[in-house]
Amino acid sequence: MGTFATTVRVGNPDGGDMLEVEALVDTGASHSMFPASRLDGLRIGRRSQIDGTLADGSEVSYWTGWALIGIDGEEGVCRVIFGPEGDENSVIGATTLQMLLFKVDPVREVLEPTTRVRL
Repeated sequence: MGTFATTVRVGNPDGGDMLEVEALVDTGASHSMFPASRLDGLRIGRRSQIDGTLADGSEVSYWTGWALIGIDGEEGVCRVIFGPEGDENSVIGATTLQMLLFKVDPVREVLEPTTRVRL
């Protein structure tokens, strides 16, 4: 599992400002998560709820929506999770990395573009 910080941009797929944030790259996380207050501020709509299990085994339910995510010049619309109240952390998960065609170099703690995918 790779965990290190990187700068990402997040915005509303319908247009408007992009917010630049430091996010933890966590290949053990399925989806990306941002503070609900930031996603609400960008007017990203809450579309559906998703149930999940945290690392400590506890069960949770969070709202999800669709956001435009930008990393190192690559952009794509990805499902994001509205983080719990009071949690100001941002996380980039494996699904976002796969959609934007990045691989993780855990030794150098960087994201690298890739054109090779598992089919």
